[in-house]
Amino acid sequence: MTIDLDKIADELSTLAESGVKKAKGKGAEEAEVFISNINTINITLKTSVIEAREGTSLGLGIRVVLDKKVGFAATSGISETRINDTIEEALDVAKIRPLDPRFTHLPDRLSIPSKDGKIDEKILQFSETQALKEVNDLAKTGFEYDKRVKGLYGGVGVQKGVFAVSNSRGVTGCSKTAIVGGGAYLTAIENGKRKTGSEKIDSRKLVDFRKVGSDAAQRAIKMLKSKKLNKSFLTTVVWENISISPLLKWMFNSASSARNVQEGKSFFKGKLGKKVASNIFTIMDDGQLPEGLLTFKLDSEGTPSQTTTLIQNGVLENYLYDSYSALQENKSSTGNAGRQWPEPFLYTPNVATSNLVVKAGRKDLERLIGEVDEGVLVTDFVMGSGHANMTTGEFSVVAPSAFMIKNGEVKFPLEPITIAGNFFHSLKNIATIGSDSRITSVGKIPSLTIENLTVSG
Repeated sequence: MTIDLDKIADELSTLAESGVKKAKGKGAEEAEVFISNINTINITLKTSVIEAREGTSLGLGIRVVLDKKVGFAATSGISETRINDTIEEALDVAKIRPLDPRFTHLPDRLSIPSKDGKIDEKILQFSETQALKEVNDLAKTGFEYDKRVKGLYGGVGVQKGVFAVSNSRGVTGCSKTAIVGGGAYLTAIENGKRKTGSEKIDSRKLVDFRKVGSDAAQRAIKMLKSKKLNKSFLTTVVWENISISPLLKWMFNSASSARNVQEGKSFFKGKLGKKVASNIFTIMDDGQLPEGLLTFKLDSEGTPSQTTTLIQNGVLENYLYDSYSALQENKSSTGNAGRQWPEPFLYTPNVATSNLVVKAGRKDLERLIGEVDEGVLVTDFVMGSGHANMTTGEFSVVAPSAFMIKNGEVKFPLEPITIAGNFFHSLKNIATIGSDSRITSVGKIPSLTIENLTVSG
């Protein structure tokens, strides 16, 4: 059954505006109502066991202000009683909260043109039955790729949703989204040796997921001939786009946050206008990237989403702001207030990146490899990105899928290796940027060559 996002958006907007009026009527000096309705379908397959889940997350979160004291309360489901009770709860919280001297007021309305990301009607029509077929096709191509593929964990899912936000300072609006994704984690076995490979695609348009299965199988098969590195050395690492994406997300989500800068928790504090990366490195936060998975007309406070250049040719140009951090500097929000999905109504907004976009170079991955005398190629996803020190930049990740490079050629796969360094120092050691930009849950990222990282295995 097709979901009518426009109809849902109208209903949620009306409820949000009504909720603000009720909160003001109950004594709130300022009020904000955030409502989300998100439908999710997930089909997972573990070898031969299928699990299907479909559900809708519906709820609202309310912020009220009493003498610079902000109270927040949330509830799942929507009814007149729940809205009234949640307003009362938020007011009670505000009364006992300490005054926040840094809080100025809720955001004002900004008239900046903005759009939601692309919405594919085929995704709106995507059903549990279709998801099941896609998962079975994905598994079939994975197992058929090579008889050494023995195990699979995979899935296909779709998320269709709307959020609306309204406040007492004139902000009112809604945003819609529809994305589909599929992934596979395959195990290949030969002579008692067991290796894995994975692949994942997320998109705003319906795609053929069969390639996910075959690509994951190919990655697993390649690793069966892996050798132990047996050393630790400082070297060059070529990061495939999907392998570097999570580390970029974790670090920039923290370091580019104006809140973290103001609180002294960002490596970028005091570095505006200064060189922080290689001359060839440019990165933007693009909340208006049409194909971006995190593209919305509005951020979660109702501010229009925008495109903000963070680093231009190695020079730090901007931080990212929500209204709380922007008003402390008499600035406007960059439209980067985020809440945690898939139940954003449960959370208050904070600064968050949208789609990170690294400006691509002109060389494909093969040419990046060809320019390395000795080093390693990291493919597939790495483990441990989220454990990096977001303030200092120190990180250590495990790469289960990596290859030795010598004289510009991939020589052999490696047993899992550890890669360590300082992320922010590494930005200055970016030697080459690929042309192979790929849409991921992080944004639009190409492959990168980074020098002087410690590799052990």
